[in-house]
Amino acid sequence: MPKVLTALATVLSESEKSDLQTVVNSSLEHGLLRAEQGFEPAEIAREYRLLRVVIFSFLEEDLLKASPVELLRAVRLIDMIIDEAIARCFNSYTHGRLQELEQLQSQLRLTNQELTRLVRASKDSLSQLAHELKTPLTSIIGYADLFLRQHRQKPELKDSYTNLESIERVMRSGRLILRLINDTLEISRYDAGRMILQPTVTDVRGLINSVVEIIEPLARNKELALVVDCDRAPERVMTDPLRLPQIMTNLLSNASLVLCICIFPLEAIARED
Repeated sequence: MPKVLTALATVLSESEKSDLQTVVNSSLEHGLLRAEQGFEPAEIAREYRLLRVVIFSFLEEDLLKASPVELLRAVRLIDMIIDEAIARCFNSYTHGRLQELEQLQSQLRLTNQELTRLVRASKDSLSQLAHELKTPLTSIIGYADLFLRQHRQKPELKDSYTNLESIERVMRSGRLILRLINDTLEISRYDAGRMILQPTVTDVRGLINSVVEIIEPLARNKELALVVDCDRAPERVMTDPLRLPQIMTNLLSNASLVLCICIFPLEAIARED
């Protein structure tokens, strides 16, 4: 603002040969400075309003001594110069704020790209970890199942009941972890847009029985009797043989956690529609 005031004094002085360019340059510099300082437009307008008041207050005594023609000329010149200074100042102020906004947008764009990369890397790492866990876990479940069947075929072994219970617990825990891993992989595929349904003609009764084999230990632990009724179920349906068991397993396992009744019914029927 001091530079603007000096430029105004230079233009108003009859002894100095100058033009509005001095005021223009000072106003442009003032606008850029206020943009860098984060001033609001209302604050800049208040500065120029106070500047106008100060100028007229300082020149009031001299203006009252001047002739009407000189007074009118001086007032018009002061108003013209200040208005031009305000216009130039706001132009440079707007330009400065737009540059600041562009820099901010560029920073946000780079930040968003980095966050996207980190999320993608995290998902890839999670998917890779799930795959690495899935293979040995499947092997553990397979060996536990084989060991369990061998013990059941040899009832003469001592302490067989305790051994069988321990093996069954290992298998139940393994199946639960395997299901969680599969769910995690499915979520990763869904987020990546790679989840594709592959409907085929499927034996729905066999599919239900395979799901029941997984859920039955959970129901037994809660003293629930899992009753399966597939008499009215269609023999074959068009469905995804991988996704439907996942849905049924999630629904039944969640139900086994909240049900308080002794009988856990599961019924499959064919509807006309």
